Amino acid sequence: MNRIALFALALGAMAAGTSLANARSLDQILSAGELRVGVNPNYPPTALYDDKNELAGFDVDISNKLAEMLGVKLTLVTVDPASRIPFLTSDKVDVTMAALTRTPDRAKLVDFSLPINTEGNAVLTTEDKPYKSPADLNDASVTFAEVRGTTPIPVIQQEFPNAKILQLADWPDAFRAVSDGRATAVVADASFFGEQIKTFPDVKWKLLPGTIGPVYWDCAGVNKGNDSLRTWLNVALYEMETSGFVDEAWKKWYHVEMATPVKPDPYF
Repeated sequence: MNRIALFALALGAMAAGTSLANARSLDQILSAGELRVGVNPNYPPTALYDDKNELAGFDVDISNKLAEMLGVKLTLVTVDPASRIPFLTSDKVDVTMAALTRTPDRAKLVDFSLPINTEGNAVLTTEDKPYKSPADLNDASVTFAEVRGTTPIPVIQQEFPNAKILQLADWPDAFRAVSDGRATAVVADASFFGEQIKTFPDVKWKLLPGTIGPVYWDCAGVNKGNDSLRTWLNVALYEMETSGFVDEAWKKWYHVEMATPVKPDPYF
């Protein structure tokens, strides 16, 4: 092996070691008696603040169950789409939930558990708009309001190349942009719309029929190389899926069946 190859191998080992050094292993989590999980309260009902100003929601129920199965205390850490992965790689959380969709680019930075739930994108606009199907929105006069760093953006770019995208900091801002006329529509997981539009009771919303783009798989994320924690998560999540816990929690918060159910796989 030549010197250049040896140097590249050493750099790769150093990078992997640095990533893993920033992660708490399963044994360290058990010793600390605490599991830190990142959730996004701006993406209800995945997570939200309830009437007691406490975090609740689908991800919170899943996180509580994981901590219970580990026999440790749960500490919830609030994140947003931009900070989900940096909080993980900098050891501010052990696990990131926050509707973290499995993608090849993200898999370069973090490791994923088996899927917890799925997402399917739909288009929401307002009744005063003339559009009857998603295909009608592929026009230069159309602006989609979306959150920076989220998976609907490349779908919009592919499905609606003639439309514009207004990228905002969070989902409430995106829905507000549609409600006040700064944007035409918003694309997101169809089951997500119900909770968001509650905050705009005077707006007459219109959900266009059908879904667009692929089905996404949301997983728990752990730091790169943290195999002990990821393996345990896979075993725990498989039990939660087969027992019906995940489906019950989904229906509790979304009030509908999961559009594409996760089929538990014992071999993950």
